[in-house]
Amino acid sequence: MQALNRIILLGVLSMSFFVASAQQTKFDYIFQEALRQKLANKYDAAIDLFDYCRQLDPSSGAVLYELSELYRYVKNDSLAIHALEDACKLYPKNYWYKNRLVALYLESRRTDEALKTAEEMARLFPEKEEVLWMLHDLYESKNDYANMVKVLDKIEVKEGKSEKRSMEKFRLFLQMNDEKRAFEEMENLADEYPNDLRYQVVIGDLYLDAGKKEEALKQYKMVETQDSTNMTLLLSMANFYHQEGDEVRYQEYISKVLTHKDVDDVTRVRMLGVLVRENLDTHADSTYLLALFDKVLQEPQEHADILELKVRYMVTKNMPISEVKPVLHQMLDIDPENDMARHMLLKYAVEENDHQSIVNICKPAVEYNADSPVFYFYMGVEYYLIDEKEKSMDALRSGLNRVENEMDEENRFKIRTHSYALLGDIYHQLGQDDKAFQAYDSCLIYNKNDAMVLNNYAYYLSLKKKDLQRAEEMSRLSNELEPDNATYLDTYAWVLFQQKRYDEAKQYMDKVVELMERDGEEMSDDVQDHIKQINKKAKKK
Repeated sequence: MQALNRIILLGVLSMSFFVASAQQTKFDYIFQEALRQKLANKYDAAIDLFDYCRQLDPSSGAVLYELSELYRYVKNDSLAIHALEDACKLYPKNYWYKNRLVALYLESRRTDEALKTAEEMARLFPEKEEVLWMLHDLYESKNDYANMVKVLDKIEVKEGKSEKRSMEKFRLFLQMNDEKRAFEEMENLADEYPNDLRYQVVIGDLYLDAGKKEEALKQYKMVETQDSTNMTLLLSMANFYHQEGDEVRYQEYISKVLTHKDVDDVTRVRMLGVLVRENLDTHADSTYLLALFDKVLQEPQEHADILELKVRYMVTKNMPISEVKPVLHQMLDIDPENDMARHMLLKYAVEENDHQSIVNICKPAVEYNADSPVFYFYMGVEYYLIDEKEKSMDALRSGLNRVENEMDEENRFKIRTHSYALLGDIYHQLGQDDKAFQAYDSCLIYNKNDAMVLNNYAYYLSLKKKDLQRAEEMSRLSNELEPDNATYLDTYAWVLFQQKRYDEAKQYMDKVVELMERDGEEMSDDVQDHIKQINKKAKKK
């Protein structure tokens, strides 16, 4: 009987093993198929298969993890979190499940739950420093400075003290308005790094922030006896005297900082920029600041940034152009391609009608192939004035090729119209009237009311007895734009003459004579010839 029972029991066990083995095989097959569907980006099918796996084995953390990831892919964050929460309940000591759950909480902006989970992780996995830093960041997101300090204390127990962490704790104590512990932390740093005077200076800063000015000054003076050129000290001393309203000493220390050998140009420019703003805001005298600029600029300059700041300050203070121009030339000595300096010098030269300076400013720019079309335009004008027509045309065409580089639409408009107008005049002087007319047409595309171009175009057409109807329309418009211009009236009279409208031509020519006599203008040979021919034809008729 006992033997029979053993046989029956063995049979039951064998059957249970067989059933369990078959169940596992089925689970494994479906799990692998679910993974294949996931890799094929068929997320809905993969979710259905993993869900079936969960029915086969509700305790599988791997299935729950995969479902969580898939729900995240299809933007169902609540189900993604729920699946991973279930996995964490089944396996509460699984580091990776909890770490992923914290990330999902944060993605869904559930910071409180993320923090609670991270705190659990810190208790479960005290050996993992990355958990402590995660907790540190979460406390920081909630401005929980006290707990941030506790986390840093735990990290220090593991790794020992470090300057970076001590400075972080110092900052946190200040945020907590805990000056006592901030002092202690900084004093500990000063004791640990006695050769680094920064910490001694910061202690002085703490005294100053606490309103303990005597203690602050005493601390600064103590540091000064050890290293009077310490940059941190100089800045703090400048700040101290600035707060005291002692402008003489403030300026003294600011000067020391700006001329310090360890200060880079970026810092100098930033500091000078602050001083410039303070000076302008308070409408203070410029003497001290300009002297400070000059002192800083005594050292060789690799860049023109400080000079540029000085120029902008001088222009804002409406200082004489004669004082600004030398600084602009200094900028070009350091940086010959400095467009700001060259443009300003060109502007001054044009306003002063200083042709030689215009050449001196534009010629180097043209030689190094500057992008700004303005230099080419004015170079073209100067070549034209000295009768270098080919060079003038080359410069004007080069400027037109670069006109799109000009950011200011108004300047682009001016360069196009004036360049085409001057090219038209030059082509006519060279006997290339077809090209002249093309240039004038281009000019009128941009400015249909350019009175000078309308007049010249009309006159040159009349000389060729070509397209006289259009010449009349253009000449009439130029006179409407400038009704008392004797030259434009002369052109209109001559166009009418070429159309054999002699009486009308004489009426306008009489107005030309009247205007020129009124204004005391001397009649050119062409005008006298026009008067003679028009009067002759009008009498005959």
